[in-house]
Amino acid sequence: MTTIVLTHPNEHCPRFQVFGEYVTPNEYYVFDVAEVSSRDDAEQVARHMMETYEADHFRRVIEVGERIG
Repeated sequence: MTTIVLTHPNEHCPRFQVFGEYVTPNEYYVFDVAEVSSRDDAEQVARHMMETYEADHFRRVIEVGERIG
């Protein structure tokens, strides 16, 4: 299964990150990692990766207590 993940900035990384992950019962690997500074750019990169890799899922990672918007 291919999933595109968009992580919001946190104490470990001050920028948005977008990456693809491929998971099967026997394999796990991350591919095509991008770091961007704005939310709009991150959303655009994620959409492009979804189409390019024909991803099955999209996941967004947000820190607890983070304001969205």
